[in-house]
Amino acid sequence: MESPLGGRGLFTTENISSGEVLFVDHPLVYGPRSGTIIQRGCTVCNVLNTNNLFKCYKCSLLLCSESCQNNSAHYNDCRVISGWRNKVPIEEVDDELLSRALTAIRALLLNEDQKQFITSLQAHVLPQHGTEIKDLRQYFEIPTEDEQFMILASCVLDANAFQIATSYERKEMGKRGLYPVSSLMNHHCVPNTRYNYNSDLQMIVKAVKPIRAGSEIFTCYTGLLWGTPARRIHLYKTKHFFCKCERCADPTERGTLLAALKCFSSECPGSLLPIEPLKSSSSWRCLECGLRVPCDNICTLQSALGSLMGSLDFGNIDELENFFLTRVTKYIPKTNQIVVDLQCRLIWKLGEVEGLSWHELSESRLALKEKLCRGTLRTTAALGAGDAHLRGLLLYHLHAALAERARRSPDLYDELKSEIESTIDQAYNILQGDISAPPDLELRRRYLGPGCDKSQEERFFILDEKKNFVMCTQ
Repeated sequence: MESPLGGRGLFTTENISSGEVLFVDHPLVYGPRSGTIIQRGCTVCNVLNTNNLFKCYKCSLLLCSESCQNNSAHYNDCRVISGWRNKVPIEEVDDELLSRALTAIRALLLNEDQKQFITSLQAHVLPQHGTEIKDLRQYFEIPTEDEQFMILASCVLDANAFQIATSYERKEMGKRGLYPVSSLMNHHCVPNTRYNYNSDLQMIVKAVKPIRAGSEIFTCYTGLLWGTPARRIHLYKTKHFFCKCERCADPTERGTLLAALKCFSSECPGSLLPIEPLKSSSSWRCLECGLRVPCDNICTLQSALGSLMGSLDFGNIDELENFFLTRVTKYIPKTNQIVVDLQCRLIWKLGEVEGLSWHELSESRLALKEKLCRGTLRTTAALGAGDAHLRGLLLYHLHAALAERARRSPDLYDELKSEIESTIDQAYNILQGDISAPPDLELRRRYLGPGCDKSQEERFFILDEKKNFVMCTQ
C-alpha cells in the first residue's frame, strides 16, 4: 500500500497485540557490511582477525580453515569471482575490497525472479553508493551486464539492507542482509515493531505495542536513544531523507530532553532546545530563562563535545566511569544523549567483562549499574518505545544486578524476589530466540523467574561462578 510518508509501506489488516509475531522474513542475500572501514574476517564463518586467515588461491577471498574453503557458500562465491579474468595476480587483489563487495557479488547468484525483485526496490543513486563495485575494475574484467547489476544491487542494499545481529559477545564480522518483506517497512523514530534474528538468520518481526488494524508498520533506521539533531543528520547521510515524525517535531522528545544542552547563561540552570527542531538552521532557546542561541554557536559546541567523546578510551572502564561520574555533566545536562550513551556503555560492561564479573564488582559499582538500568528504562518508557529490544536488554541487566545483591545478602531476597522474577520474565519474553540474547537468559528464567519451586539456596546456585558451567550443561 501507499504510505502517507511517500512510497510503499506495510500495514496491518487486523488488530495486533504487543509481542505478537507480524511476520518471519528470510534473507534474499546477505554478506559482510560494506563500510569504508571493514573488519578483516573469514567470508564463510565470519570469525574476526584470527591468525589463521589466508586468501583463497582462486578468488582471493579471506578464509580461516580448510573446512570453510570447502564450504558450499565459498564454492559459489569463488565460482563467480574466479570466472572473471583478473588484471593482476590473484594474490594481489584487495581482500578488503572483495569483502565489501561480496554481498552484491552474491546477488549475481539469484534467480531471475529474485533479481527482478531487487530491481523493483528503492535504490540510492548518489555517487558514493556502489563504489566498491566500480573499484573492482582495477583488478578484474567484469562483464558489463554483471557489473551494472552489482552496482544496482549495492545501491539497493545501501537503501534497504538490515544489519544482522551477531551472537552475544562473539567477535565476528558485521553482516547485512536484504529481507524482502522488511525492506518495505518505513522509518519512525518511535517504531511499533522490533526484530531479532535466529540461528538461521531469519528475521522475526514483532509488535512492541498494540497496533490497530489499518495502521502502518514501522521500524527504526537509527539510534533510539539519540537526540533529534543526531538522528536526523544520520538519516540524511545514510538514507537521504529528513525525518518529520511526531518525535522529531517535539523539541522535548516526549520530555526526555535527549538533545538538550546547558544554557549559555552561567547563572541559569536551564536547558537549551531547538525552537523549530524540523529546521536544521533553527535557533535554540532555554526552557528556563528564554535565552536564544544561534544555530552556529550550537554547532560549535556540538562539534567540541564530539571531539571530547572521541578522546575517550571506551575500553578503559575506570576512565569511562570517572568521566561519567565527575566530568560529563559539567558540560551537558544529565538527560543529553551523550550521558545516556555513557550509561549504556557502563551497563553493558559492568558485571560482563574480564576483571569486572558479577563476583568482582564493588558494592558501589553494583549500585551504579542498578541505578543506570533504572534511569535508562525510564527514558525508553517516556519515549513510548514499548517492549523494544533495548528494553529487554536493560531488564536483563537490571535483573542480574538485583540477583547479585540478593546473592550477597540473602536476607534481602524476600524484598527483591518479586522484581528479580518479573524483570527476567519480561526480558525473556522480549529476547527469547534472539541469537544476540545473553547466553544464560533461559537458565536465569528457569531458576530465578516466576514459577520455580526450588529453595532460595538452590535458585541462587547458578550464580556461583564455579558451578555455573555445570548448571548450563545439565
